[in-house]
Amino acid sequence: MWQFGPYQVQGLIARGGMGEILRAYDTRHDRVVALKVLAEHLAADREFRERFKTEAHAAARLNDPHVIPIHSYGEIDGRLYLDMRLVEGNDVGSLLAASGPMSPHSAVAIIEQIAQALDAAHAQGVVHRDVKPSNIMVATGGFAYLVDFGIAHSARTNTSLTSTGFTVGTLAYMAPERFNDAPADARSDVYSLACVLYQCVTGTKPFDGDTAASLIHAQLNLMPPAPSHVGPAVPRGLDEVIGRGMSKDPAQRFTAAGEFARAARDALTRQLPAGVPTADSGRRSGMGAGAKWGLAGGIAAAVLLAAAGSYALLQPLGGTDDVGQPRPVPADPPASQPQTSPPQTETSAADPGEPAPPESEIERTADLPPEEPAPEITQWCKSISFAGEERGTGCYDATQQALTAHDTNKDGMWIRTDSWTDYRQDDECRDYNSEGDAEVCPIDVEPDSRVRFQVELWDAKTRISETSWTVYLPARP
Repeated sequence: MWQFGPYQVQGLIARGGMGEILRAYDTRHDRVVALKVLAEHLAADREFRERFKTEAHAAARLNDPHVIPIHSYGEIDGRLYLDMRLVEGNDVGSLLAASGPMSPHSAVAIIEQIAQALDAAHAQGVVHRDVKPSNIMVATGGFAYLVDFGIAHSARTNTSLTSTGFTVGTLAYMAPERFNDAPADARSDVYSLACVLYQCVTGTKPFDGDTAASLIHAQLNLMPPAPSHVGPAVPRGLDEVIGRGMSKDPAQRFTAAGEFARAARDALTRQLPAGVPTADSGRRSGMGAGAKWGLAGGIAAAVLLAAAGSYALLQPLGGTDDVGQPRPVPADPPASQPQTSPPQTETSAADPGEPAPPESEIERTADLPPEEPAPEITQWCKSISFAGEERGTGCYDATQQALTAHDTNKDGMWIRTDSWTDYRQDDECRDYNSEGDAEVCPIDVEPDSRVRFQVELWDAKTRISETSWTVYLPARP
């Protein structure tokens, strides 16, 4: 352990081209953070210093849950640093290396979240320019973050940070126009995101040349094999979506990352059953720039699994379903959840259908009082376990506008409930003592806002474990 200004550095998380990411304890704010420090031998390089400042400025002004928040940035002892929220998880590149290709549903769920982050950045005139698997972090529960705006570039300026000839980005994911010094815009990030989806579902990069020259040639002139030809589990509908996302001409691509993600999700709902040939399946061997992919044959409906991070299983106090499982809370919970009747099926006179109930039963049914609507949920709780034991719980109460933290295990550890609003307000509640009731911590949230929370287990000043973040919930009933 060594000291860096007010930070006690606990260890190395990762090392990249611009510097190191360290796990550090912030003595000023009593929290563990991810600290990105510019590499010492690059600190004197003016261009690298400017690029580092650009990352800090670009990322700090983005307001999206899928962009890791920047607490602060500055310079200590001649070295630039970024103080960021520490996210426990793995990058997509590591996940692919360890487990191989993802299921199409899991891959698209990650792409949807990163597309949301990119759309937020593009709305601020910021182009990431380095979207790749190693820059996508997936936390516990499947919540994805876009990281490393180290080469982010403001689309509203003409300033170049590559005047020395240093090639930024990763060649395997760079859009063709980037090699010709053409302006990079949102469509350049769409191209890179399409490359990432290709690799997620196939387990291989679109182009895997051995040299920089071969990769540049491929990005400028070639199209990769259709994903469904590389990965047998890939729906053929994704061929067209990824092919358009990777068009050599930016004008032919999707104009926004969110549009690309929605098209990918839609492709999963209209996938062909296995073994059903397409009209041109015997002819195409790659995704030609002008190729068209038909969906000849019957199109099967697919039941989509909920995207990772799109909802959390939360348990209102005293509320579980008939089998004791927590009720799922949708991504945008309504103000109330009235019960609805199952859909009715009309039958014609010629179709006897089900036999009609006796007249006496109809009369008894008519005399019953109407069903009461389901009560509005205003309190959500999550429990946290470690080493096979439950360690505590945390809650958010919209009626009381309060967080609760409850340490339920006499193990010397403590519980922290952390909340985050959709306007970037961060609050917390701590319970250091396993004896007694839960700690209740009022918070002040704006009307019509939304809040999400997670529960963390701490040992002294080290975070041991954390739950996934919930979806955004109504901050007030």
